[in-house]
Amino acid sequence: MQFQLLGSQVLLAQEEEETPAEEEHVEEQEAPNPILPETNEIIWGSLAFIILFLAMWKWAYPAIRKAMEDRTAKIQADLDAAERARIEADELRAQYDAQLADARSEANRIIDEARQQAESVRADRIAAIDQEIADRRAQAEADIAGARARAEAELRTQVASLAIGAASAVVEQNLDDETNRQLVENFIDRVGAGR
Repeated sequence: MQFQLLGSQVLLAQEEEETPAEEEHVEEQEAPNPILPETNEIIWGSLAFIILFLAMWKWAYPAIRKAMEDRTAKIQADLDAAERARIEADELRAQYDAQLADARSEANRIIDEARQQAESVRADRIAAIDQEIADRRAQAEADIAGARARAEAELRTQVASLAIGAASAVVEQNLDDETNRQLVENFIDRVGAGR
């Protein structure tokens, strides 16, 4: 761009040096072509383009290329870090899931153990209660058998007294006490055997 400005200044200086006769001649010339610039502008523009292109090729392109490579390396490093973070997150999730599964299995084991202990305690309590009931039933049956035996003995005594009294009244004679008791016992045994 500087070269274009220099070229324009040179042209202006040349135009100022022209004589007045040439100025009249210039007025008679045709108007410049708006599409195709003048030859000296093409030369100076091409020269400026080549110089700028070479300067950019020498200094700017390597800097831009290095910046692009650095940016590519940074993006790749970020992608690698993200991949590592994803892998670590997956590993942590797998560890968490494994710990959760272990905790659930441990909880289920503890619950099963507690159920087994509760069932064992229940079975022990039921067995103890059943034994206590059986002991009490046996005691009650023994008490009932004892009470029945006492009641039968008492009843025999009373029946014997009544029978002796009735027999004395019927016979009107009094036998000795031992003979009376023997008679009544035989009678009661016969009546008891008949049932």
